[in-house]
Amino acid sequence: MAVRPGLIGGALSSRAGGWHHGEVRLAVCSSKGGVGKTSTAANLAVVLAGHGRTLAVDVDPQDSLGRAFGVVAKGRDDSLAGLLDDPSLDPRGAVRPDVVPGLDVLPSHPSLEQVGVSLAAQGGIVSSVRRALRPLLADYDHVVLDTHGDLGNLTLAAVCAADSVLTVFTSDPGSALGAARVSAFLELHRDFENTRAELIGVGCALWDKQGRAAREVLGALEGTGLPVLQTRIPLSRRVPSSTLSKRPVVLSAPSSAVAQAYSALADELLAAHSKKVPR
Repeated sequence: MAVRPGLIGGALSSRAGGWHHGEVRLAVCSSKGGVGKTSTAANLAVVLAGHGRTLAVDVDPQDSLGRAFGVVAKGRDDSLAGLLDDPSLDPRGAVRPDVVPGLDVLPSHPSLEQVGVSLAAQGGIVSSVRRALRPLLADYDHVVLDTHGDLGNLTLAAVCAADSVLTVFTSDPGSALGAARVSAFLELHRDFENTRAELIGVGCALWDKQGRAAREVLGALEGTGLPVLQTRIPLSRRVPSSTLSKRPVVLSAPSSAVAQAYSALADELLAAHSKKVPR
């Protein structure tokens, strides 16, 4: 699929020097599941792969992000869980290369949940994902991390490996509260010096333009001062269908309205990211 040019075009910085203006480490978070978080992460990862080599990291024990691409770990050591549990493992051995042109995937495994509990008990959970990814960073322009559908320890570890955070809302009135919770979560852990990641966007993942509830949720969010994004991902049957086919909708139906919305969302996020990075 030819992904349309984004706002940063070919002006990506050199990988050898670390993370610079064009490079994004994005954690996609929510305070609960079922809001389109993983579909958003998967589609954004594909679009970003059109802007530079991208790594999609599944930090959810339910391994939904990997499954969105048909990638399933054979066992713990073949996944992020193994890398967190045994720092001596070579992370490149767990990465699935070129799942999509320009996109590699680091899958999760159900054992990640217990590994996270163990690391938390030892005081090592905060830096665990960041530490595991460190040997890989020079190989990628962008990293997208899909998180567990809560604000627990594994989500914290993912956020601490990111520099930017996207949260999503739906027509559910509780979504506005969820976005505010993500913002408060980030502020709290920035105060604790656990992370420097910033909330750069609050996006609608399942927009029902005819629905009154959707408009009410949007209105509530726009009154909070949170960075509500202009792009709305329309409610579409193509999204669950793409999950079943193990091909994100930007690949399975690239000309559809929902695929074009994901592309526009990526552009908007890149623009927001470029504004926050010091020149």
